[in-house]
Amino acid sequence: MQEREKAPMKLMTRQIRTSLKNCHSDMQLTLEDDINVPDSKPDIEHIIKIQGEIHVQETSAETDRAIIRGQLSFSLLYLSDVDFRQIHTMQGQIPFEESINLENANPDLEVHCHYDLEDCRASLINSRKISVRAILSLHCCQEEEHILAIGTGIVSDDAVQAEMGDPTPPAGVEQQLAPMSVTTMTSHQKDLFRIKDETSLPKGKPSCENVLYYELSTQGLATRLVDDGIRITGDLLIFVLYTPEDDERNLEYFETELPFDGIVSCSGCHEDMVADIEIVPGKKSLECRSDEDGEMRIFDVELSLLLDIKFYEEEHFDCLQDAYSTSCDLRLTKSNSHAKQLLLKNQSAVRVSDHIKVDPEKDNILQICNATGTIQIDEQTIVTDGISIEGAVELDILYITEDDLHPLNVLQASIPFQHTIEVRGISPEDDYELQTDISSINVLMLDREELEAKLVLNLCVLVFTECCNDVVTDIEEHEIDMETFQQMPGLVCYVVQTGDTLWDIAKLFRTTTNDIRTINELESDAVTPGDKLILLKQTDGIL
Repeated sequence: MQEREKAPMKLMTRQIRTSLKNCHSDMQLTLEDDINVPDSKPDIEHIIKIQGEIHVQETSAETDRAIIRGQLSFSLLYLSDVDFRQIHTMQGQIPFEESINLENANPDLEVHCHYDLEDCRASLINSRKISVRAILSLHCCQEEEHILAIGTGIVSDDAVQAEMGDPTPPAGVEQQLAPMSVTTMTSHQKDLFRIKDETSLPKGKPSCENVLYYELSTQGLATRLVDDGIRITGDLLIFVLYTPEDDERNLEYFETELPFDGIVSCSGCHEDMVADIEIVPGKKSLECRSDEDGEMRIFDVELSLLLDIKFYEEEHFDCLQDAYSTSCDLRLTKSNSHAKQLLLKNQSAVRVSDHIKVDPEKDNILQICNATGTIQIDEQTIVTDGISIEGAVELDILYITEDDLHPLNVLQASIPFQHTIEVRGISPEDDYELQTDISSINVLMLDREELEAKLVLNLCVLVFTECCNDVVTDIEEHEIDMETFQQMPGLVCYVVQTGDTLWDIAKLFRTTTNDIRTINELESDAVTPGDKLILLKQTDGIL
Protein backbone atom coordinates (compact mmCIF):
# COMPACT_ATOMS: atom_id res chain seq x y z
CA MET A 1 0.00 0.00 0.00
CA GLN A 2 1.06 3.61 -0.43
CA GLU A 3 -0.23 6.89 0.91
CA ARG A 4 -2.31 8.91 -1.53
CA GLU A 5 -0.99 12.42 -2.19
CA LYS A 6 -3.00 14.99 -0.30
CA ALA A 7 -2.84 18.69 0.54
CA PRO A 8 -1.03 19.68 3.77
CA MET A 9 -3.21 20.56 6.75
CA LYS A 10 -3.30 23.85 8.64
CA LEU A 11 -4.47 24.64 12.15
CA MET A 12 -6.88 27.55 12.30
CA THR A 13 -6.41 29.65 15.46
CA ARG A 14 -8.17 32.44 17.30
CA GLN A 15 -6.17 35.18 19.04
CA ILE A 16 -7.42 35.86 22.56
CA ARG A 17 -6.13 38.83 24.58
CA THR A 18 -6.33 38.26 28.30
CA SER A 19 -4.70 39.67 31.43
CA LEU A 20 -3.91 37.71 34.55
CA LYS A 21 -2.82 39.00 37.94
CA ASN A 22 0.95 38.76 38.15
CA CYS A 23 1.25 39.71 41.83
CA HIS A 24 -0.58 41.63 44.53
CA SER A 25 -0.02 42.92 48.03
CA ASP A 26 -2.02 44.65 50.78
CA MET A 27 -0.67 46.84 53.53
CA GLN A 28 -1.59 49.58 55.98
CA LEU A 29 0.45 52.75 56.14
CA THR A 30 0.45 55.16 59.07
CA LEU A 31 1.12 58.81 58.25
CA GLU A 32 2.00 61.00 61.19
CA ASP A 33 3.51 64.46 61.51
CA ASP A 34 3.48 67.54 63.71
CA ILE A 35 2.18 70.65 61.97
CA ASN A 36 2.69 74.23 63.11
CA VAL A 37 -0.15 76.72 62.94
CA PRO A 38 0.60 79.35 60.26
CA ASP A 39 1.62 82.75 61.60
CA SER A 40 -1.44 84.32 59.96
CA LYS A 41 -3.80 82.09 61.98
CA PRO A 42 -4.82 82.59 65.63
CA ASP A 43 -4.10 80.09 68.40
CA ILE A 44 -6.06 76.85 68.60
CA GLU A 45 -8.21 76.40 71.67
CA HIS A 46 -10.19 73.35 70.51
CA ILE A 47 -10.11 71.14 67.40
CA ILE A 48 -13.56 70.71 65.89
CA LYS A 49 -12.98 68.58 62.81
CA ILE A 50 -10.33 67.42 60.35
CA GLN A 51 -11.02 66.44 56.77
CA GLY A 52 -8.33 64.41 55.00
CA GLU A 53 -7.80 63.40 51.38
CA ILE A 54 -5.20 61.14 49.81
CA HIS A 55 -3.62 62.07 46.49
CA VAL A 56 -1.40 59.39 44.93
CA GLN A 57 0.87 61.18 42.50
CA GLU A 58 3.08 58.37 41.21
CA THR A 59 3.31 54.59 41.29
CA SER A 60 6.24 52.64 39.88
CA ALA A 61 7.51 49.08 39.93
CA GLU A 62 10.93 47.77 40.78
CA THR A 63 12.10 44.20 41.19
CA ASP A 64 9.85 42.58 43.81
CA ARG A 65 8.49 45.88 45.09
CA ALA A 66 6.34 48.90 44.28
CA ILE A 67 7.03 52.55 45.08
CA ILE A 68 4.05 54.77 45.98
CA ARG A 69 4.42 58.56 46.18
CA GLY A 70 1.72 60.99 47.22
CA GLN A 71 0.47 63.26 49.94
CA LEU A 72 -2.22 63.60 52.57
CA SER A 73 -4.00 66.95 52.25
CA PHE A 74 -6.06 68.05 55.22
CA SER A 75 -8.32 70.89 56.26
CA LEU A 76 -8.70 71.60 59.98
CA LEU A 77 -11.69 73.37 61.48
CA TYR A 78 -10.94 74.75 64.94
CA LEU A 79 -12.06 77.09 67.71
CA SER A 80 -9.87 80.00 68.77
CA ASP A 81 -10.07 82.28 71.79
CA VAL A 82 -10.51 85.38 69.61
CA ASP A 83 -13.72 87.11 70.69
CA PHE A 84 -14.76 88.72 67.41
CA ARG A 85 -14.36 85.53 65.34
CA GLN A 86 -14.09 82.15 67.00
CA ILE A 87 -14.12 79.63 64.13
CA HIS A 88 -11.07 79.27 61.88
CA THR A 89 -9.52 76.83 59.43
CA MET A 90 -6.04 75.83 58.39
CA GLN A 91 -4.74 73.55 55.64
CA GLY A 92 -1.68 71.38 55.37
CA GLN A 93 -0.04 68.43 53.62
CA ILE A 94 1.95 65.41 54.67
CA PRO A 95 3.96 63.94 51.76
CA PHE A 96 4.81 60.26 51.76
CA GLU A 97 6.87 57.75 49.79
CA GLU A 98 6.45 54.09 50.59
CA SER A 99 8.08 50.91 49.35
CA ILE A 100 5.72 47.91 49.28
CA ASN A 101 6.89 44.34 48.98
CA LEU A 102 5.44 42.96 45.74
CA GLU A 103 6.87 39.53 45.03
CA ASN A 104 7.42 38.81 41.32
CA ALA A 105 6.82 42.46 40.39
CA ASN A 106 8.04 43.31 36.91
CA PRO A 107 9.73 46.73 36.55
CA ASP A 108 8.44 46.96 32.97
CA LEU A 109 4.76 46.64 33.95
CA GLU A 110 2.43 49.25 35.42
CA VAL A 111 1.41 48.98 39.07
CA HIS A 112 -2.25 49.51 39.89
CA CYS A 113 -2.84 50.98 43.33
CA HIS A 114 -6.19 51.16 45.12
CA TYR A 115 -6.19 53.20 48.32
CA ASP A 116 -8.57 54.10 51.13
CA LEU A 117 -8.15 56.63 53.91
CA GLU A 118 -9.37 54.58 56.86
CA ASP A 119 -8.82 57.14 59.57
CA CYS A 120 -7.62 60.73 59.95
CA ARG A 121 -7.32 62.43 63.33
CA ALA A 122 -5.75 65.53 64.80
CA SER A 123 -4.74 66.19 68.39
CA LEU A 124 -3.60 69.38 70.07
CA ILE A 125 0.04 69.52 71.21
CA ASN A 126 -0.16 73.19 72.16
CA SER A 127 -1.98 76.24 70.88
CA ARG A 128 0.49 76.60 67.98
CA LYS A 129 1.07 72.96 67.04
CA ILE A 130 -1.07 69.94 66.19
CA SER A 131 -0.33 66.26 65.60
CA VAL A 132 -1.98 64.74 62.51
CA ARG A 133 -2.26 60.97 62.23
CA ALA A 134 -3.84 59.02 59.36
CA ILE A 135 -4.16 55.35 58.46
CA LEU A 136 -4.01 54.53 54.77
CA SER A 137 -4.79 51.09 53.33
CA LEU A 138 -3.11 50.19 50.04
CA HIS A 139 -3.85 47.37 47.62
CA CYS A 140 -1.26 47.08 44.86
CA CYS A 141 -1.26 44.63 41.99
CA GLN A 142 0.24 44.00 38.58
CA GLU A 143 -1.53 42.40 35.66
CA GLU A 144 0.35 40.87 32.75
CA GLU A 145 -1.21 40.72 29.31
CA HIS A 146 -1.14 37.44 27.42
CA ILE A 147 -2.03 36.66 23.82
CA LEU A 148 -3.39 33.12 23.48
CA ALA A 149 -3.52 31.38 20.09
CA ILE A 150 -6.28 28.80 20.50
CA GLY A 151 -6.89 26.16 17.86
CA THR A 152 -10.41 26.25 16.44
CA GLY A 153 -10.22 23.72 13.58
CA ILE A 154 -8.14 21.92 10.96
CA VAL A 155 -8.42 22.75 7.26
CA SER A 156 -6.42 21.97 4.15
CA ASP A 157 -3.74 24.46 3.17
CA ASP A 158 -5.32 24.68 -0.29
CA ALA A 159 -8.61 25.85 1.25
CA VAL A 160 -6.79 28.59 3.18
CA GLN A 161 -4.94 29.80 0.10
CA ALA A 162 -8.20 29.81 -1.87
CA GLU A 163 -9.64 32.05 0.92
CA MET A 164 -12.70 29.89 1.35
CA GLY A 165 -15.11 31.56 3.76
CA ASP A 166 -15.92 28.40 5.72
CA PRO A 167 -13.34 25.76 4.77
CA THR A 168 -14.19 22.15 5.63
CA PRO A 169 -11.78 19.67 7.26
CA PRO A 170 -9.63 17.55 4.92
CA ALA A 171 -10.93 14.08 4.04
CA GLY A 172 -10.35 11.58 6.83
CA VAL A 173 -9.90 14.20 9.57
CA GLU A 174 -12.21 13.92 12.57
CA GLN A 175 -12.50 16.88 14.95
CA GLN A 176 -13.91 17.20 18.44
CA LEU A 177 -14.99 20.75 19.24
CA ALA A 178 -15.99 22.16 22.61
CA PRO A 179 -17.64 25.49 23.48
CA MET A 180 -15.33 28.01 25.14
CA SER A 181 -16.09 31.33 26.84
CA VAL A 182 -13.46 33.89 27.80
CA THR A 183 -13.58 37.51 28.92
CA THR A 184 -11.05 39.67 27.13
CA MET A 185 -9.89 43.12 28.23
CA THR A 186 -10.30 45.25 25.13
CA SER A 187 -8.78 48.45 26.55
CA HIS A 188 -7.59 50.16 29.72
CA GLN A 189 -7.54 53.93 30.10
CA LYS A 190 -7.39 56.65 32.71
CA ASP A 191 -9.38 59.84 32.37
CA LEU A 192 -10.71 62.88 34.21
CA PHE A 193 -14.34 63.91 34.62
CA ARG A 194 -14.66 67.53 35.74
CA ILE A 195 -17.80 68.79 37.47
CA LYS A 196 -17.99 72.58 37.23
CA ASP A 197 -21.03 74.58 38.30
CA GLU A 198 -22.27 77.48 40.39
CA THR A 199 -24.89 77.99 43.04
CA SER A 200 -26.17 81.01 44.94
CA LEU A 201 -27.29 81.65 48.49
CA PRO A 202 -31.07 81.57 49.01
CA LYS A 203 -32.84 84.78 50.00
CA GLY A 204 -33.04 83.84 53.66
CA LYS A 205 -29.28 83.58 54.00
CA PRO A 206 -26.97 86.58 54.58
CA SER A 207 -24.18 87.35 52.12
CA CYS A 208 -20.80 85.69 52.58
CA GLU A 209 -17.86 87.59 53.98
CA ASN A 210 -15.41 84.69 54.24
CA VAL A 211 -15.57 80.95 53.53
CA LEU A 212 -14.41 79.07 56.62
CA TYR A 213 -14.86 75.48 55.54
CA TYR A 214 -16.47 73.53 52.72
CA GLU A 215 -17.09 69.97 51.57
CA LEU A 216 -17.82 68.73 48.05
CA SER A 217 -18.89 65.14 47.47
CA THR A 218 -20.97 63.08 45.07
CA GLN A 219 -24.19 61.23 45.75
CA GLY A 220 -26.11 58.73 43.64
CA LEU A 221 -23.16 58.31 41.29
CA ALA A 222 -24.08 56.15 38.28
CA THR A 223 -22.30 55.15 35.08
CA ARG A 224 -23.67 53.73 31.84
CA LEU A 225 -21.93 52.72 28.64
CA VAL A 226 -22.99 54.44 25.44
CA ASP A 227 -21.47 54.26 21.98
CA ASP A 228 -17.91 55.65 22.19
CA GLY A 229 -18.35 56.93 25.72
CA ILE A 230 -19.38 56.56 29.36
CA ARG A 231 -22.29 58.59 30.70
CA ILE A 232 -21.79 59.73 34.30
CA THR A 233 -24.69 61.09 36.35
CA GLY A 234 -25.27 61.99 39.97
CA ASP A 235 -25.60 64.87 42.41
CA LEU A 236 -22.87 67.16 43.72
CA LEU A 237 -23.38 67.78 47.44
CA ILE A 238 -22.19 71.18 48.64
CA PHE A 239 -21.71 72.24 52.24
CA VAL A 240 -20.29 75.68 53.08
CA LEU A 241 -19.57 77.13 56.50
CA TYR A 242 -18.97 80.87 56.31
CA THR A 243 -18.87 84.12 58.22
CA PRO A 244 -21.70 86.42 57.09
CA GLU A 245 -21.50 90.12 56.37
CA ASP A 246 -24.31 90.53 58.90
CA ASP A 247 -22.63 91.62 62.16
CA GLU A 248 -25.42 90.07 64.25
CA ARG A 249 -24.26 86.53 63.44
CA ASN A 250 -20.67 85.29 63.33
CA LEU A 251 -21.41 81.89 61.80
CA GLU A 252 -23.64 80.68 58.98
CA TYR A 253 -23.85 77.56 56.82
CA PHE A 254 -25.38 76.63 53.48
CA GLU A 255 -26.11 73.17 52.07
CA THR A 256 -27.43 72.21 48.65
CA GLU A 257 -27.03 69.69 45.84
CA LEU A 258 -26.57 70.14 42.09
CA PRO A 259 -27.28 67.43 39.49
CA PHE A 260 -24.61 66.64 36.92
CA ASP A 261 -24.70 64.66 33.69
CA GLY A 262 -21.81 64.26 31.28
CA ILE A 263 -20.04 61.89 28.91
CA VAL A 264 -16.41 60.80 28.96
CA SER A 265 -15.18 59.93 25.48
CA CYS A 266 -13.97 56.32 25.11
CA SER A 267 -13.38 55.44 21.48
CA GLY A 268 -14.59 51.99 20.48
CA CYS A 269 -16.68 51.17 23.54
CA HIS A 270 -20.33 50.15 23.23
CA GLU A 271 -23.27 49.11 25.39
CA ASP A 272 -22.59 45.36 25.14
CA MET A 273 -19.23 45.69 26.87
CA VAL A 274 -18.65 45.29 30.59
CA ALA A 275 -16.84 48.20 32.25
CA ASP A 276 -14.89 48.16 35.49
CA ILE A 277 -14.80 51.83 36.49
CA GLU A 278 -13.01 53.02 39.60
CA ILE A 279 -13.89 56.61 40.52
CA VAL A 280 -11.78 58.54 43.02
CA PRO A 281 -12.36 62.20 44.00
CA GLY A 282 -9.52 64.45 42.88
CA LYS A 283 -8.91 68.17 43.26
CA LYS A 284 -11.76 70.38 44.40
CA SER A 285 -12.35 74.08 44.86
CA LEU A 286 -15.05 76.47 46.05
CA GLU A 287 -14.86 80.24 45.69
CA CYS A 288 -17.32 82.97 46.52
CA ARG A 289 -17.95 85.86 44.12
CA SER A 290 -20.37 88.74 43.79
CA ASP A 291 -23.71 88.61 42.00
CA GLU A 292 -25.19 91.27 39.69
CA ASP A 293 -25.94 93.47 42.70
CA GLY A 294 -22.37 93.33 43.95
CA GLU A 295 -23.22 91.06 46.90
CA MET A 296 -21.07 88.02 47.68
CA ARG A 297 -23.74 85.39 47.14
CA ILE A 298 -22.49 83.10 44.36
CA PHE A 299 -20.28 80.05 44.88
CA ASP A 300 -18.23 78.64 41.99
CA VAL A 301 -17.59 74.96 42.62
CA GLU A 302 -15.37 72.44 40.84
CA LEU A 303 -14.69 68.79 41.59
CA SER A 304 -12.54 66.46 39.51
CA LEU A 305 -13.23 62.72 39.44
CA LEU A 306 -10.31 60.47 38.54
CA LEU A 307 -11.41 57.53 36.40
CA ASP A 308 -9.60 54.21 35.99
CA ILE A 309 -11.52 52.30 33.31
CA LYS A 310 -11.16 48.74 32.05
CA PHE A 311 -13.37 47.47 29.24
CA TYR A 312 -14.17 43.78 28.90
CA GLU A 313 -15.94 41.75 26.25
CA GLU A 314 -17.16 38.19 26.44
CA GLU A 315 -16.23 35.93 23.55
CA HIS A 316 -17.98 32.63 22.84
CA PHE A 317 -16.59 30.21 20.26
CA ASP A 318 -15.81 26.54 19.61
CA CYS A 319 -12.24 25.43 20.27
CA LEU A 320 -10.55 22.30 18.99
CA GLN A 321 -10.40 19.79 21.82
CA ASP A 322 -9.13 16.71 19.98
CA ALA A 323 -8.57 15.45 16.43
CA TYR A 324 -7.28 12.47 14.51
CA SER A 325 -7.09 11.29 10.91
CA THR A 326 -7.93 7.93 9.36
CA SER A 327 -5.52 8.63 6.50
CA CYS A 328 -2.41 9.77 8.36
CA ASP A 329 -0.78 9.91 11.76
CA LEU A 330 -1.97 13.30 13.07
CA ARG A 331 -0.11 14.51 16.15
CA LEU A 332 -1.39 17.37 18.28
CA THR A 333 0.56 19.77 20.48
CA LYS A 334 -1.50 20.94 23.45
CA SER A 335 -0.91 23.48 26.18
CA ASN A 336 -2.81 24.52 29.25
CA SER A 337 -4.35 27.96 28.74
CA HIS A 338 -5.37 30.30 31.56
CA ALA A 339 -7.90 33.01 30.81
CA LYS A 340 -10.36 35.22 32.66
CA GLN A 341 -14.06 34.58 32.53
CA LEU A 342 -16.54 37.07 33.94
CA LEU A 343 -18.74 35.35 36.50
CA LEU A 344 -20.86 38.30 37.58
CA LYS A 345 -21.10 42.06 37.93
CA ASN A 346 -23.35 42.92 40.85
CA GLN A 347 -24.34 46.27 42.31
CA SER A 348 -26.13 46.22 45.66
CA ALA A 349 -27.85 49.05 47.52
CA VAL A 350 -27.62 48.40 51.26
CA ARG A 351 -29.80 50.34 53.67
CA VAL A 352 -28.30 50.94 57.10
CA SER A 353 -29.91 52.69 60.05
CA ASP A 354 -29.20 53.14 63.74
CA HIS A 355 -30.05 55.31 66.71
CA ILE A 356 -27.21 57.38 68.18
CA LYS A 357 -27.24 58.23 71.87
CA VAL A 358 -26.32 61.78 72.80
CA ASP A 359 -25.06 63.07 76.14
CA PRO A 360 -27.00 66.35 76.51
CA GLU A 361 -24.47 67.66 79.04
CA LYS A 362 -21.53 67.07 76.70
CA ASP A 363 -23.15 67.35 73.26
CA ASN A 364 -25.64 70.18 73.65
CA ILE A 365 -26.93 70.04 70.06
CA LEU A 366 -28.98 72.97 68.86
CA GLN A 367 -29.01 72.18 65.14
CA ILE A 368 -27.37 69.59 62.86
CA CYS A 369 -25.40 71.22 60.04
CA ASN A 370 -23.90 68.39 58.07
CA ALA A 371 -23.06 64.68 58.24
CA THR A 372 -20.26 62.91 56.38
CA GLY A 373 -19.08 59.34 56.55
CA THR A 374 -16.53 56.81 55.40
CA ILE A 375 -16.99 53.07 54.90
CA GLN A 376 -14.59 50.79 56.76
CA ILE A 377 -14.57 47.16 55.59
CA ASP A 378 -13.43 44.95 58.46
CA GLU A 379 -13.91 41.56 56.85
CA GLN A 380 -14.80 40.21 53.42
CA THR A 381 -15.11 36.49 52.88
CA ILE A 382 -16.17 34.28 49.99
CA VAL A 383 -19.02 32.07 51.19
CA THR A 384 -21.35 29.67 49.42
CA ASP A 385 -22.87 31.55 46.45
CA GLY A 386 -21.77 34.95 47.70
CA ILE A 387 -19.35 37.39 49.31
CA SER A 388 -19.94 38.27 52.96
CA ILE A 389 -19.10 41.89 53.83
CA GLU A 390 -18.79 43.17 57.39
CA GLY A 391 -17.84 46.68 58.37
CA ALA A 392 -18.97 50.01 59.73
CA VAL A 393 -19.73 53.53 58.59
CA GLU A 394 -17.77 56.11 60.56
CA LEU A 395 -19.90 59.25 60.84
CA ASP A 396 -18.86 62.84 61.59
CA ILE A 397 -21.92 64.90 62.52
CA LEU A 398 -21.22 68.64 62.51
CA TYR A 399 -23.64 70.63 64.65
CA ILE A 400 -24.28 74.05 66.16
CA THR A 401 -24.33 74.07 69.95
CA GLU A 402 -26.26 76.05 72.51
CA ASP A 403 -23.00 77.40 73.93
CA ASP A 404 -22.00 80.74 72.39
CA LEU A 405 -18.41 80.25 73.57
CA HIS A 406 -18.18 76.92 71.71
CA PRO A 407 -20.67 77.40 68.87
CA LEU A 408 -19.63 74.41 66.76
CA ASN A 409 -18.72 70.80 67.46
CA VAL A 410 -18.64 67.31 65.98
CA LEU A 411 -20.26 64.11 67.18
CA GLN A 412 -18.62 60.91 65.97
CA ALA A 413 -20.50 57.64 65.66
CA SER A 414 -19.89 54.19 64.22
CA ILE A 415 -22.75 52.30 62.54
CA PRO A 416 -22.02 48.61 61.87
CA PHE A 417 -23.42 46.73 58.88
CA GLN A 418 -23.33 43.25 57.36
CA HIS A 419 -24.35 42.23 53.87
CA THR A 420 -23.90 39.21 51.62
CA ILE A 421 -23.56 39.95 47.92
CA GLU A 422 -25.15 37.12 45.95
CA VAL A 423 -22.72 35.54 43.48
CA ARG A 424 -23.90 32.12 42.40
CA GLY A 425 -21.11 29.69 41.61
CA ILE A 426 -18.29 31.69 43.22
CA SER A 427 -15.38 29.70 44.66
CA PRO A 428 -12.57 30.70 47.06
CA GLU A 429 -10.07 30.70 44.16
CA ASP A 430 -12.01 33.33 42.20
CA ASP A 431 -10.80 36.91 41.93
CA TYR A 432 -13.07 39.88 42.63
CA GLU A 433 -12.88 43.66 42.88
CA LEU A 434 -15.07 45.43 45.44
CA GLN A 435 -15.93 49.13 45.28
CA THR A 436 -17.90 50.91 47.98
CA ASP A 437 -19.38 54.37 48.38
CA ILE A 438 -22.10 56.13 50.33
CA SER A 439 -25.12 57.03 48.23
CA SER A 440 -26.93 59.09 50.87
CA ILE A 441 -26.74 60.10 54.55
CA ASN A 442 -29.67 61.44 56.53
CA VAL A 443 -29.35 62.30 60.23
CA LEU A 444 -32.38 63.48 62.21
CA MET A 445 -32.56 64.78 65.75
CA LEU A 446 -35.29 62.85 67.58
CA ASP A 447 -34.76 64.67 70.89
CA ARG A 448 -31.93 66.09 72.98
CA GLU A 449 -30.66 62.61 73.81
CA GLU A 450 -31.05 60.67 70.57
CA LEU A 451 -30.34 60.96 66.85
CA GLU A 452 -31.44 58.69 64.02
CA ALA A 453 -29.07 57.99 61.13
CA LYS A 454 -30.23 56.47 57.84
CA LEU A 455 -27.76 55.62 55.09
CA VAL A 456 -27.73 53.94 51.69
CA LEU A 457 -24.47 52.22 50.72
CA ASN A 458 -23.45 51.12 47.24
CA LEU A 459 -21.49 47.87 46.99
CA CYS A 460 -20.30 47.02 43.49
CA VAL A 461 -18.43 43.79 42.79
CA LEU A 462 -16.89 42.38 39.62
CA VAL A 463 -16.12 38.66 39.91
CA PHE A 464 -13.76 36.77 37.60
CA THR A 465 -13.07 33.07 37.54
CA GLU A 466 -9.98 31.63 35.91
CA CYS A 467 -10.80 29.07 33.25
CA CYS A 468 -8.12 26.51 32.46
CA ASN A 469 -8.34 24.48 29.25
CA ASP A 470 -6.09 22.14 27.31
CA VAL A 471 -6.04 23.75 23.89
CA VAL A 472 -4.47 22.64 20.61
CA THR A 473 -1.63 24.96 19.59
CA ASP A 474 0.00 23.01 16.74
CA ILE A 475 -0.46 19.96 14.52
CA GLU A 476 1.95 17.66 12.66
CA GLU A 477 1.25 15.15 9.89
CA HIS A 478 3.17 11.89 9.70
CA GLU A 479 2.86 8.84 7.50
CA ILE A 480 0.95 5.92 8.95
CA ASP A 481 3.02 3.05 10.31
CA MET A 482 1.82 0.59 7.67
CA GLU A 483 3.04 -2.47 9.57
CA THR A 484 0.93 -1.52 12.59
CA PHE A 485 -1.98 -0.55 10.37
CA GLN A 486 -1.95 -3.90 8.54
CA GLN A 487 -1.92 -5.78 11.84
CA MET A 488 -5.13 -4.06 12.96
CA PRO A 489 -8.22 -6.25 12.28
CA GLY A 490 -10.58 -4.91 9.64
CA LEU A 491 -13.67 -5.88 11.64
CA VAL A 492 -13.99 -5.88 15.42
CA CYS A 493 -16.78 -6.65 17.88
CA TYR A 494 -16.03 -4.36 20.81
CA VAL A 495 -17.59 -4.41 24.29
CA VAL A 496 -17.87 -0.90 25.75
CA GLN A 497 -15.83 -0.45 28.94
CA THR A 498 -16.40 1.89 31.88
CA GLY A 499 -15.30 5.42 30.97
CA ASP A 500 -15.44 4.83 27.22
CA THR A 501 -16.91 7.43 24.88
CA LEU A 502 -17.83 6.90 21.26
CA TRP A 503 -15.10 9.37 20.28
CA ASP A 504 -12.40 7.44 22.18
CA ILE A 505 -13.50 4.15 20.62
CA ALA A 506 -13.54 5.60 17.08
CA LYS A 507 -10.10 7.16 17.53
CA LEU A 508 -8.60 3.94 18.93
CA PHE A 509 -9.84 1.76 16.08
CA ARG A 510 -9.26 4.28 13.26
CA THR A 511 -12.86 4.73 12.32
CA THR A 512 -15.41 7.52 12.75
CA THR A 513 -18.26 8.12 15.16
CA ASN A 514 -20.59 8.54 12.19
CA ASP A 515 -19.67 5.08 10.80
CA ILE A 516 -20.13 3.47 14.22
CA ARG A 517 -23.58 5.04 14.60
CA THR A 518 -24.56 3.97 11.06
CA ILE A 519 -23.35 0.37 11.30
CA ASN A 520 -24.78 -0.14 14.79
CA GLU A 521 -27.94 1.90 14.15
CA LEU A 522 -27.29 4.22 17.10
CA GLU A 523 -29.40 7.36 17.48
CA SER A 524 -26.74 9.30 19.42
CA ASP A 525 -23.16 9.16 20.65
CA ALA A 526 -24.26 7.85 24.05
CA VAL A 527 -22.88 4.42 24.99
CA THR A 528 -22.99 2.44 28.25
CA PRO A 529 -20.64 -0.20 29.66
CA GLY A 530 -21.50 -3.62 28.26
CA ASP A 531 -22.79 -2.39 24.89
CA LYS A 532 -21.51 -4.45 21.95
CA LEU A 533 -20.39 -2.50 18.88
CA ILE A 534 -19.30 -3.62 15.43
CA LEU A 535 -16.28 -1.57 14.31
CA LEU A 536 -15.04 -1.37 10.73
CA LYS A 537 -11.51 -0.03 10.15
CA GLN A 538 -11.43 2.99 7.85
CA THR A 539 -9.08 3.01 4.87
CA ASP A 540 -9.89 6.49 3.50
CA GLY A 541 -6.86 7.97 1.75
CA ILE A 542 -4.86 4.72 1.99
CA LEU A 543 -4.20 2.36 -0.95
